[in-house]
Amino acid sequence: MTASDDAERSDGEERRIDTVGFVAPVPVRWSDIDMYQHINHATMVTILEEARVPFLSEPFGADITTIGLLIADVRVTYKDQLRLADSPLQVTMWVKRLRAVDFTIGYEVRSVSADPASKPAVIAETQLAAVHIDEQRLVRLTPQHREYLQRWLR
Repeated sequence: MTASDDAERSDGEERRIDTVGFVAPVPVRWSDIDMYQHINHATMVTILEEARVPFLSEPFGADITTIGLLIADVRVTYKDQLRLADSPLQVTMWVKRLRAVDFTIGYEVRSVSADPASKPAVIAETQLAAVHIDEQRLVRLTPQHREYLQRWLR
């Protein structure tokens, strides 16, 4: 796939790849809304995780039984509210930093009705570290992992 292709996953869920990052639509469920009628912090962290799965499945899927990705840091900044009517949320992801054993993903989250060039409602980042599951120790990212992640570096 090139950086401007549209793709359809085998499960029928669409995702978009463009020059600014990997875009994953994440539906907002009724249970994601709190008593103030917006998506709260804990739910937003889960939405970031749900978006991250299709982004990282290509490079890490084959190693799922040996290499794990542990969250080392999570940062979320809210610029606006997101509500049920904003579903599916458009989560744009890219690699902010790539090191030997870890990398940081940047996120911008927008309403489905928002212009992709508009200011995001949520800006976030997660630092993930590669860990050997059986040995419970940090491991270097493989050349295949690095090649994929470098394509999304910005």
